[in-house]
Amino acid sequence: MSEPKEDIALPFIEGDIISLCAMNLDRISLYVAWMNNPKIRKYAGYNMPQTIEDVKKKFEPKKEAVKEEIFFEIWQKEDKKPIGYGGFLWIEWFTRNAYMFYLIDPDYWGQYIGTEAGKLIIEYGFKELNLHKITTRLYAPNKASLRVAEKIGLTHEITLQKEVYIDGKHIDALEYSIFKEDFVKSQ
Repeated sequence: MSEPKEDIALPFIEGDIISLCAMNLDRISLYVAWMNNPKIRKYAGYNMPQTIEDVKKKFEPKKEAVKEEIFFEIWQKEDKKPIGYGGFLWIEWFTRNAYMFYLIDPDYWGQYIGTEAGKLIIEYGFKELNLHKITTRLYAPNKASLRVAEKIGLTHEITLQKEVYIDGKHIDALEYSIFKEDFVKSQ
């Protein structure tokens, strides 16, 4: 019988406390556990139970001519383990706009990880993908994510009033964005 393989990170982008690595579908059950966690799904838009089969379809490479999504696994360097994922959705190569997102295991909230993940994803988007504008959508009651968005240079652009239904009421969705020129000025 062979020894189990050690779980190792193969960094694509290195940060101070995290690395962004390629997604690993061998850990799909971990991704599903995060998505179904009540603390995460409340503000992540996972209103229905997620299954391994459904999530695998989301993350499997598409047979499209041009990538519209880029996913990273977020590794915590000290603990040497994956603690979330993030990347870009709805990449529009003609306009050079994309939506960024990330999801962090609640055990690692409040440890600067979301801030560093956001910064690394934005930097990759502007410096390597040559994006023009990066946007994210957050929900008004999620004060921690709103603070992170502002810390990493995103500014409030649009309020979609009573856009989503959470905890028995309709709440506002807020879109925050940053343009490449503003990112460059801040460097």
